[in-house]
Amino acid sequence: MTRQFLLSALPLAAALLMSAPAQAASESEGRAVAACRAEMLSRFDAGQVRSWRVGEIAGSSRRIRVTFIVNADRRYTFDCAADGQGQVVTASIDPPRGNARQLAAGDR
Repeated sequence: MTRQFLLSALPLAAALLMSAPAQAASESEGRAVAACRAEMLSRFDAGQVRSWRVGEIAGSSRRIRVTFIVNADRRYTFDCAADGQGQVVTASIDPPRGNARQLAAGDR
């Protein structure tokens, strides 16, 4: 009977142990997305971003890369990498934004 109990409890124990790393990865991904979103929004004037979405999240618990698709005066791709604590390590925007504003196609 004890053996049967142990065998029935084994899948539950394995599931609990497997969810801990997944939860830690989820928390670090959440911190990375939040930090990169703040960095992305700081590159635009207030109210300039019409919409944005997360395109991809990839990486490990040490470094997480987040790609955003941003619609403002045109469509941009914002790539950002953050460490496990949510500190932005690198960030870039494509196409590069300069001081001169480019009008959207409908406003020309």
